[in-house]
Amino acid sequence: MNIIISPKTNSLIFKILTVAFIFSGLILESYAQSGPAQIIPDFTFNRFNGQSFSRKDLAKNKKIVIVFFDVTCDHCQNELKAISEKIENFKKAEFYLVSMDNTVSIQSFMQKFASKMNGRVNVTLLRDPNRQFITRFRPIQFPATYVYDSNLRLVKYFGQNSRVADILTAVNK
Repeated sequence: MNIIISPKTNSLIFKILTVAFIFSGLILESYAQSGPAQIIPDFTFNRFNGQSFSRKDLAKNKKIVIVFFDVTCDHCQNELKAISEKIENFKKAEFYLVSMDNTVSIQSFMQKFASKMNGRVNVTLLRDPNRQFITRFRPIQFPATYVYDSNLRLVKYFGQNSRVADILTAVNK
């Protein structure tokens, strides 16, 4: 069966595709230029008990390490396992581990890959059910690890394959 598209319809389709292409290019261009959040943005995530957690709940007068991860991501598993093994060295930092996954999956992940971080006073597990993290913190890849100073300004951003020693150096700066 042959479908015949009139020149008028063909022109309309071309215009729609052109506008969509230009618009998506502008969005990607502005996103790429902005990079990871230089200052911790406003956000609302959930603690595992259902209570909300926002920017005002972050630790004061300490370095803040935010790790955005996915439970199925190999790089996330490796990085959090490596951090967990060295967690004793991160006394100057408060960790906030953020995932869009469900509570059961995150708990299982933590047990398997980051068990030494479980229950530590300087580690807070958070869920992002409203998917705010990506648009507000602008990660480049999984895992996304941000080290912020006590003024909530970015010290260093790490993408996949980061080394724990480099994260520790950023925390101790």
